[in-house]
Amino acid sequence: MAGFKILKDINDSPAKKLPISSLAVTIGDLLELAVGATTWTAVTASSEYFTRKAIAMETVTSSATEVLCQEVNGTETVEVDCVAGTANADDNGDRMIATDKDSINNTGTDDASENVVFIQDGVGSTTSKIIGRIIVGNGVNPDAT
Repeated sequence: MAGFKILKDINDSPAKKLPISSLAVTIGDLLELAVGATTWTAVTASSEYFTRKAIAMETVTSSATEVLCQEVNGTETVEVDCVAGTANADDNGDRMIATDKDSINNTGTDDASENVVFIQDGVGSTTSKIIGRIIVGNGVNPDAT
């Protein structure tokens, strides 16, 4: 399976329907809700660490108005595909940006920008997968005035 997969959830959070608009979604896609928004959108390389995030638990077409997701709180252990580098333990602790809604850009360096959405804790089940935590917030930019 491509995308994000929850391996462990200490809160055992339930899945729920979240509103979307004109967005095709596949199981494992990472979505976000920006402050002031009423519908969830796909995470991109420009996504920011302080948005709310959820992992899709079903596949829907762009005509759907809702998608079943598990909203994450940042304590879940997650496995995800990585691109731009082979997974290795030297990257544990590194903050990383998304490549798109179903993969992380593993550049082999720590990213200190507001665009980080993932922290690697380990190597996944293959050298193209990493394990870690999704970075989430309440949707409000802490630098906002």
